[in-house]
Amino acid sequence: MIKVADGKIGTRELTSIILLSLGMKLSDATPNQLYIGGENAAWAMPFIFLITIGGPFLLLLRLLKKHEKGLIELIYHLNGKYLGLIITSCLFITLFIGVIISSRSYISIVNTVFFPEVPVPVLLFFFLFTTFLIAKRGLEVISRAAWLIIPTIEFLFLILVISVWKEVSFLRIFPIAGPGLKQLAQTSITHSALFSELILLSAFFTFSRSYKSYRLASMIGFIISCIQLALFLALYVMVFDYPSTIKMAYPHQQLTRVAEFGESLSHVEGVFFIFWMIGSIIRFSIYLYLVTFLFAGTIRLEKFEPLIMPITGFIFIAALLPDNVFVLIKYREYLFIVSSFILILLPFLLSAIDWWKGRAKHEST
Repeated sequence: MIKVADGKIGTRELTSIILLSLGMKLSDATPNQLYIGGENAAWAMPFIFLITIGGPFLLLLRLLKKHEKGLIELIYHLNGKYLGLIITSCLFITLFIGVIISSRSYISIVNTVFFPEVPVPVLLFFFLFTTFLIAKRGLEVISRAAWLIIPTIEFLFLILVISVWKEVSFLRIFPIAGPGLKQLAQTSITHSALFSELILLSAFFTFSRSYKSYRLASMIGFIISCIQLALFLALYVMVFDYPSTIKMAYPHQQLTRVAEFGESLSHVEGVFFIFWMIGSIIRFSIYLYLVTFLFAGTIRLEKFEPLIMPITGFIFIAALLPDNVFVLIKYREYLFIVSSFILILLPFLLSAIDWWKGRAKHEST
């Protein structure tokens, strides 16, 4: 595995990893999923994520700083061998299924919108193969690639907003609370797993240069991602109106087709697609590396890089099992609900165990 001089990752690279992992959710099937429960007020849900995921993550940060361990090591340290195995296995299975569903969802976007004549297995193979080539080079290379591409992607997001602004109608965002505050809160809690990567990426805590660097990168990446997702969820409604957005599987791709830069520059969706695809490949290389890292940590393996290839193969086979993307929507909904409660409660569980052990140690002395 290629390493930088000190084998650590800086703030900008960590921020780029988080922005790719979380921020690009605005361009996949995530908006459609949020519109189901949030309706035209789905734009408010990312701000609720700041509480439902941000709160537990702050607890986790305190534990990471105190014990100076990554998530997997921390779980085993606080819970012991057997309970630690159960918890880390749940995290691995959750992420593994999520990567399978997401990879098939991305390929469905490419197949439906851009390459309808190319078979899904062919597209999926080349997508995962390219992802594997990047992932096997190690986290340092992945983080550098993320840092190189993220400024361009963020710039293109801004350009896209500007180019479609003339199509915006602010009246379409009303009623401002959509289905009501109660339903918005409930849906946000059960869909908090959308930003679960913020917690799972803490497995890479020991790869960061310092606790301060990791905390700063996490906060910047998380807050920007929430704001971006909220902005685009509102933008899709203001351009396409509700309930049209709930019927769109891929509103971001539809929005790029609306984008125009004068009469001489129309049909520019190809430019957005190229960089979206590059970003998606790097994003899934992060997921692939993380899911392999979690698996190796679960079974207590030191060297995990050789496992990247077989895990990629399993993802490829499993992603081809569903007949179509509509079948995945149902499974994804179940995954959101289960994993949301696991990831929200995990930092509280770890904090409680840490407090109990500290108290027991203090009493024994």
